[in-house]
Amino acid sequence: MIKLLDLLKEQPENGSKAIVMAGGAGAGKSNIVRQLTPELEKSGWQEINADKYVEDKDSPMYNSLGKASSYIEKVDLPNTVKSGKNFLYDTTGTNVDRVKSIESAGYDVMMIMVYTNPVVSFLRNFKRERKVPTVGILSSWNKVYKNISTYKSMFGDNFLLVQSEVSPAEQKMINAFMKAYNSGKLKEFFSELLSSGQFTSTFKKDPTKEKSPEEKAKSKELVDIQIDILAGQFKDIEKKVESLKDDSTESVVSKAKSFITP
Repeated sequence: MIKLLDLLKEQPENGSKAIVMAGGAGAGKSNIVRQLTPELEKSGWQEINADKYVEDKDSPMYNSLGKASSYIEKVDLPNTVKSGKNFLYDTTGTNVDRVKSIESAGYDVMMIMVYTNPVVSFLRNFKRERKVPTVGILSSWNKVYKNISTYKSMFGDNFLLVQSEVSPAEQKMINAFMKAYNSGKLKEFFSELLSSGQFTSTFKKDPTKEKSPEEKAKSKELVDIQIDILAGQFKDIEKKVESLKDDSTESVVSKAKSFITP
């Protein structure tokens, strides 16, 4: 297998471009990708997304996000970079070094980061057929959005940050989240949500098997760790989003289309 870092000396052809989608689960990245897909296809761009393996029941990586992400990192992404082809990489953006390696390989990179409140990521995740565990949702949210300043520094005007539109029901939950955050009760807030039994992951070795008390305690401990991280950085992240976000999704899509076909 080819490693991405091994390709740094194998510069692609001049003019090679990549768009990196970034953002937490359910942030709204797919909505933007759908709007860009006709332009991407017309211009011969490739799309790299672990979901094509995770959602394929005939794939050995079906329902295994970890295996699919590893395959993307070790095979699909390096091979595409080596080819010098233009591509869109739909990911979370939690791995700064991986994104940096694309630019270091000679690509002109645009990043589109889509932001939404963590409780919106949580709710949208559990409305999907493929439901990531709560700890994964909060962990990816914490990891990607803490890198806003890093990515802005890396890509300058090619860093586009847009805030996802929310429904009235989602806004009501954001208000409840903010009330809990401001009163220092985020753990109680998420604990009440999880105790309803509505938010169960599909990423289980045996979906029919109930967790043991020890496993439940460990899961709660891991979730609580991520909530502590969230509570510590949420205010700073919100300030950065407010100062850097673009006016609208339409504006971001327009800029991306111009990047694809200048």
